[in-house]
Amino acid sequence: MNIKQTQIQNLIIYIGDVIGISLGYLIMTHVRFEGYIFKLLNNDNRFFYRWLISIFVLTIVYFILNPNLHFFKRKLKEEIRNDLQTNILTATLMATIAYLINDARDYSRFVYLTTMVFSCCWMILSHTVYRWYILKYRQYNSVTRKMLIITTSDRVEKVVKNIIREKTWNLWVTGIVVIDKDLTGKKVMNIPIVANRNNMFRYAIREVVDEVFILVPEETENYQIQQLIQKFEEMGITVDININLYEIDVSSGTKYLNQVGNYPTVTFASKEIPLYMIAMKRLLDIIGAIVGLIITAVATIVIGPLIKLESPGPLFFSQKRVGRNGRIFKIYKFRSMYADAERRKKELMEQNEMNGLMFKMTDDPRITKIGKFIRKTSLDELPQFWNVLKGDMSLVGTRPPTVDEFQQYEWYHKRRLSMTPGLTGVWQVSGRSDITDFEEIVSMDVEYIKNWSLKRDIKIILKTIQVVLHSDGAR
Repeated sequence: MNIKQTQIQNLIIYIGDVIGISLGYLIMTHVRFEGYIFKLLNNDNRFFYRWLISIFVLTIVYFILNPNLHFFKRKLKEEIRNDLQTNILTATLMATIAYLINDARDYSRFVYLTTMVFSCCWMILSHTVYRWYILKYRQYNSVTRKMLIITTSDRVEKVVKNIIREKTWNLWVTGIVVIDKDLTGKKVMNIPIVANRNNMFRYAIREVVDEVFILVPEETENYQIQQLIQKFEEMGITVDININLYEIDVSSGTKYLNQVGNYPTVTFASKEIPLYMIAMKRLLDIIGAIVGLIITAVATIVIGPLIKLESPGPLFFSQKRVGRNGRIFKIYKFRSMYADAERRKKELMEQNEMNGLMFKMTDDPRITKIGKFIRKTSLDELPQFWNVLKGDMSLVGTRPPTVDEFQQYEWYHKRRLSMTPGLTGVWQVSGRSDITDFEEIVSMDVEYIKNWSLKRDIKIILKTIQVVLHSDGAR
């Protein structure tokens, strides 16, 4: 799933600027009227509409100037000039509106001028700190796209230098593939060359790769590039390629013009999701997680002592799972097995009822008596609402595999990891105990990703509640 990440950047900075001008107006009004701010809040409606006008004007200035263009490349001198320009235009428009609505005579000049000075200082300081923080810690941010560069030995240094120099806020180059020589193990600008032509797909399957940037000689055969793009796209990995190869015909969900560093590209992505839809999905996750954690707290009071009484060991079970595009995180559950369950799993592999990489067994001897009950009722899953709140998981998505399952993935299996894994999903509401073929699960997950919508997520959540209440499909 791919979205225009610059929308997030602009929105965050805009919200910060709105907070700045709002704080300035509130503080300066408080200073000007010697602490009678609360009286004004209760008795003078003009306080509110002047504040709303300032927000409205700042929004208009954003549309006129586009002040966040090249935000992360700006030096301090450019930042000061840009913020002065933004606030001078905002102040001019506010004064104009005040004059037109006949409010200028009653408007406090002190509040007006000092609010704009505060806003300008706030922008300079907050923008500088925000820029420093995002660029310094972007490699650790879950939102950052982890990029693999594919190019040739004669171009690699120039390509890497140009992309890094652009300081793209949500992009971090994690590795390089050189296709005409085996330079694996060497570094370019402190970025490792991780693979060559022969083993680059193996690397992409096992490691965290959100996006691939391809820049190869123009004389390269189009059909070779087409096969390359097709394979990465089928893994759920977004592919950017130099603009001259735009006519390549790949059955991608979306193809659009983009820019990586200072290179114009054509981007092939399985699906592009608008920012507001991503925000609504995350909001749904947060609300659902808070409600779920309240239920979890109550359930812990009842279930906790029963788990501890039957089997010694921790109350909660944690395990490393594989999330979006290969990111590793810890998943949490109420412990439903004996403490040595992971060791005994190897002894029971011959009795695995799943065809493929997942493990499932009827009457698993590792499961405790209370474990059977909380599994049948899906109560063991409740602590995963903490994973949802943290952002490791979503309420709805694909089920995250274990690390050992992931290590056995073929290239086309990785497509099911191209979105944030879910607490529930299509498989869980489709009679999961009756499905014994891993390839069928992969097919269901890929279909869900291709046709994702918020409406469908809500339907799956409602169906999950129904399944849990009837204890359908659980073992």
